[in-house]
Amino acid sequence: EQRTAQTTVKHLSHTTVEKTKWPIPIFHEQQKIAHCLSSLNEVIGLESHKLDTLKNLKKGLMQQLFPQEVA
Repeated sequence: EQRTAQTTVKHLSHTTVEKTKWPIPIFHEQQKIAHCLSSLNEVIGLESHKLDTLKNLKKGLMQQLFPQEVA
């Protein structure tokens, strides 16, 4: 364990990871996954925009409810 510096998982070496065979989906499946992730990113972007709009609306309403006096 002392010989494996700079690693998060002490019992896992880079050579073990390099020798491991990782299953890769076929190209068509990769495209479906990419499309799904892109769609999710788009939804997240739209929801973020909605959230920003609602925050601005709230800020405006709060300013109307509690106007600050000009000195």
